[in-house]
Amino acid sequence: MSSENNVFYWLPCSVVFISTAHEDKKDIMTATAMFVSEKEPLLVISVAKDHLTEKLITQSGKFTLVIAGADQEKLAIQVGSAKGEDTDKFERFNIQASPGSGSAALIPEEAAAWMECEVESATEIKGYQLFIGRVVNQHDSGKPPLVWHKDGFFGLT
Repeated sequence: MSSENNVFYWLPCSVVFISTAHEDKKDIMTATAMFVSEKEPLLVISVAKDHLTEKLITQSGKFTLVIAGADQEKLAIQVGSAKGEDTDKFERFNIQASPGSGSAALIPEEAAAWMECEVESATEIKGYQLFIGRVVNQHDSGKPPLVWHKDGFFGLT
């Protein structure tokens, strides 16, 4: 199937980071997310099974969804191309970050917004773990977000 015939190629999406922490381990990865319900503050993320992020979410029961800021394209590529099992991405890429208010997960500076989530449910599908998270705390920095569409990054203004 060519990209022109693949509906996922057409579907624009927010560029997000999944930030997690449990005990002395932390990780961050580039991902996609979608809201499940506007009435209930629920969203869904997909994480490859047995990767560090998936393990930390499973152990802690929490994750922070960080909406990338318009100037974070380089960071999205960096944390999306490295495995947390191999390196501490925060140190390797010199990510300036601070914890949110209800979680040890780190939030990169210059993020557009973040949402701390507690896991409501998890389902494995073909090597991926889908997590439905309930948003328990959130913050909008006022910075424009970064989106992905047709293999390109675009900052919204």
